Amino acid sequence: MPELFRAAKAATMIPGAPVIDDAAVIVSQGIVTEVGTYRCLAPTHCGPVTDLGDVTLAPGLVNAHSHLELAHLRGLCPQGQGFMAWVEDLLTRPIFDLDPALLYKALDELKRTGTVMVGDIATRFAKEMAGTLEASGLFFVVFAEAIGEAVPKKSFIPQAGHGRGVLSVAGHSLYTTHREVLRAAKAEAGARGLPFSLHLAEHDDEVAIMAGEPSAFLDLLRSRGRLLDFAPPGKGPVQHAADLGLLDETTLAVHCVKVTDQDIETVRASGATVCLCPRSNHFIGGDRAPWEKWVASGTPLCLGTDSLASNHDLDLYAEALYFAERFEGDLSLTELLAMITRTPARILGAGDRLGTIEPGRVAAFSTVPAAVIDHFHRPFPSTIPPAPEA
Repeated sequence: MPELFRAAKAATMIPGAPVIDDAAVIVSQGIVTEVGTYRCLAPTHCGPVTDLGDVTLAPGLVNAHSHLELAHLRGLCPQGQGFMAWVEDLLTRPIFDLDPALLYKALDELKRTGTVMVGDIATRFAKEMAGTLEASGLFFVVFAEAIGEAVPKKSFIPQAGHGRGVLSVAGHSLYTTHREVLRAAKAEAGARGLPFSLHLAEHDDEVAIMAGEPSAFLDLLRSRGRLLDFAPPGKGPVQHAADLGLLDETTLAVHCVKVTDQDIETVRASGATVCLCPRSNHFIGGDRAPWEKWVASGTPLCLGTDSLASNHDLDLYAEALYFAERFEGDLSLTELLAMITRTPARILGAGDRLGTIEPGRVAAFSTVPAAVIDHFHRPFPSTIPPAPEA
């Protein structure tokens, strides 16, 4: 029997559609069938009514970038000491010793805070992570991460069938994954019509490695048997990724912190989507992408929490509020919500099911926290507030 959900407001995230006051959404068998005002839909509705009260309803959230394999490292890694120190510490820890209880706690946190889909990077356990996410009820893309110098003989992507998600492939980075491996991974994702993910322009050492400049991080990698035959391209990470054919409308470029104006234009022109991870970048080394330039460029943007080794939680609304409070310029609530609903749903291949509240979409909702609503009703601060203490 159809059920009507009533809310004070609904941000449907349908492009161009206004926020609905005294909103009503009718759901049948888990699918939205009608959206409008309560006044218009209630008189002809026959079925239960759930009044959600004085809330703003939004689509369920899509976390575009996570590393759930690292859920057991919450609170253990150093904060604010830079990328090199963070990696050195990470390499001393049992990175791949999954703790099922802590993984399930992380999944519960995602669902409790409004997330209905994740784009998750799996370095070792892609097939297992997909099965766990399927069982959790979350929608997902699990990206099997390609690292190293060898192109697999058969496929980067484990074969598995799932109803709520897919497996794809990601390149770890330009400096840990051989260029031919990156090209092959991108080609396989493209041939299968799947999204491709890549950590890109994340930190200063990446820029130095690409330019052929001295780098303590490069020395660390080589001491572990990596990049022994690496030939620096002598160009920035974004340009190198573009030259390798890694940037197009199915690419999710993650971080994009160390970029020039030309880099931003290169990404925009390619059609790629950028995933910003503000709290993770700050956690590791206090870095900040040029958010305002990315927004002004018109590049499709989304937000991700990254891992619990570099963030305090997986709350995507907390990520969005952090971003909004520190954004230096005009940013609307609709623009912010698009970064955690419609845009990531599209790049992850779920735009026909998630990301908006409209007929035919999955009935997966979130409620916008009061702190987020209140931010857009306050005068814009003249200075950037300090980052919260750990």
